[in-house]
Amino acid sequence: MPLSPEAQRVVDASAARMGRPMHEIPVADLRAALAAGAIPVTTPIHRTDNLVVPSGTGGVPVRVYRPSDAPGLPIVQWMHSGGFVVGNLDQNDEYLRKLSTASRSVVVSVDYRLAPEHPYPAALDDCRTVWEWIKSGPAELHDADVTKAVLAGESAGGALTFTLSHQLRDMELPLPDAQVALYGTAVMEVTNPEQATVLLSPEDCYWFWDMYVPDRTERESPYVCPGDGAELIGLPPAFIATAEVDPTRDGTEEYARRMREEGVPVELLRYDGVMHGFATMTAVLPQADELFGTITGYLARVFESATGIDSVPTVR
Repeated sequence: MPLSPEAQRVVDASAARMGRPMHEIPVADLRAALAAGAIPVTTPIHRTDNLVVPSGTGGVPVRVYRPSDAPGLPIVQWMHSGGFVVGNLDQNDEYLRKLSTASRSVVVSVDYRLAPEHPYPAALDDCRTVWEWIKSGPAELHDADVTKAVLAGESAGGALTFTLSHQLRDMELPLPDAQVALYGTAVMEVTNPEQATVLLSPEDCYWFWDMYVPDRTERESPYVCPGDGAELIGLPPAFIATAEVDPTRDGTEEYARRMREEGVPVELLRYDGVMHGFATMTAVLPQADELFGTITGYLARVFESATGIDSVPTVR
């Protein structure tokens, strides 16, 4: 089906604002344009804290959202979208305020390093650093229950959710209770070139990927392309949402099917009539609002069933 009228209006407005395809815009200008187009913050939140998680590369900035001072709240580590090249802590500020409140969880948003200045594995390293910090029970998270935590992200952040889950499993580090990926790319491959919009075209995909992983031999790693990983057993349960109009759709859906075949519990939902990038547009797209409710319901089930005891995976 074609884009819904509401989605078409979003795409048309983006095209008018940007003026030309993303891959034709200098990186600095694209970052400024997308920052200026961030959804305004209107939702109140009990508390936010901007922190820097210590690392060997100067620290990883994070923003922590708390819906209340209640003890024992579970945790969502969030990774933003942007093709590994654009995005910051303000990009999903409004969405994460809503997510923290609706899911009754502490949300930790990661400002990972961006390509091309910091190619792979910088972003993945930063996300793992923050995960290990969360699992260490830092004082800055007060009395949140760090044994109940999930990874979540959109687009590039969804890809980082996939790849970090692989890496944690292989390193025998504590796994998330679940991984939530909103059209995260599982392979660096355009599987649906006909499903392009100004928000993501095949040319944009290759442009972003070439900046993030310029050494193409590294794309054979499951920490870059988890869909090419030989072994999927032992990965955490997954909730995966895809958009009908997305040039990378089928590659991610195939990854979900492979995980299921290897025994990983997977919930896969495709949203028709919308494009890559839709999920955080809850104020203007009914599908995004529906997905938001589905995610919060999924998180509630995951946290309710979590044992509260950290464990490492068993891989056959």
